[in-house]
Amino acid sequence: MQVSVIVPMYNVENYIKECLDSLVNQTLKDMEVIVVNDGSTDGGVKIVESYCKKYPDLIRLVHKENGGLSDARNYGIPYAKGKYIGFLDSDDYVESTMYEKMSKKLDEGYDVVVCDIEYFYEDSDNKWILKGLSDWNIENISKRALLSPMFAWNKLYKAKYFKEENYRYPLNTWYEDLPVTTLIFAKTDKIGHVNEALVHYRQREGSIMSATRSKRLFEIFNVMKMVRDNFKKQNLYDEYKDELEYLHIEHLRLYGMFRFIRSSLFEDLYKESDKTMNTYYPNWKDNKYINNLSLKNKVFLKYFNLTTNVIFKLFIK
Repeated sequence: MQVSVIVPMYNVENYIKECLDSLVNQTLKDMEVIVVNDGSTDGGVKIVESYCKKYPDLIRLVHKENGGLSDARNYGIPYAKGKYIGFLDSDDYVESTMYEKMSKKLDEGYDVVVCDIEYFYEDSDNKWILKGLSDWNIENISKRALLSPMFAWNKLYKAKYFKEENYRYPLNTWYEDLPVTTLIFAKTDKIGHVNEALVHYRQREGSIMSATRSKRLFEIFNVMKMVRDNFKKQNLYDEYKDELEYLHIEHLRLYGMFRFIRSSLFEDLYKESDKTMNTYYPNWKDNKYINNLSLKNKVFLKYFNLTTNVIFKLFIK
């Protein structure tokens, strides 16, 4: 078996058909799809069951009690028979050539391959492309990868990471991709890139609203601690300190702050962010990668604080 794709599913009856259609139409035929029903209570299970009957050699449905996205991903890993493993969220979909192109790239000797991402909003024509691998001029590929999007679902991995080295996603937290993806990137220089947007990431309006109101935004601080601890345990912290510092800037001071600023918990989130940065990276404003940012983002990093947040809200709505 060439590729195993693990698809966690929880109450996505409105989206799962589009996701599965994109998988059954893959040009790569030597693959399997493992749908993990994470305790769904809607009609999604019946939809998947109909696909299992129609494509018995391709799609398998397994069931578990609700435990969240990471738990569902982890649950699916032992069922995977492919030499390469990928993950796909059940409300997203992929191009028909995705797994053929990415597995061919892995066949060239890479350990992990990434592709670009198309973000789109449902009920809107608004969409844009996000590069899967940073295009900043950095010779060390591992360091460049650590400055790139950390999502699990635009990547295809050698199965060894999950089968032999036993990587698993942390339970009961948002931002679950960060601890796993960062460590894999740091431990290999065999990182390939397919320069095409092969995965389509759906941004649901309801999920945006719930996220900005949620206390779970605070979970980023614990996840970043996991990342720091992982690198220290592997004796990689000093080697990648600049990249880890930038990762903290990105998630706690830049793009993460864009999410925080919309939250009713903004002041507490800001203070926790300030505390973390001052404790672990007190000289973060001198990070060498900041020079690669757009002027808008540089201005934001330099001038944004509790006093100016009202002004900045006008520019990032």
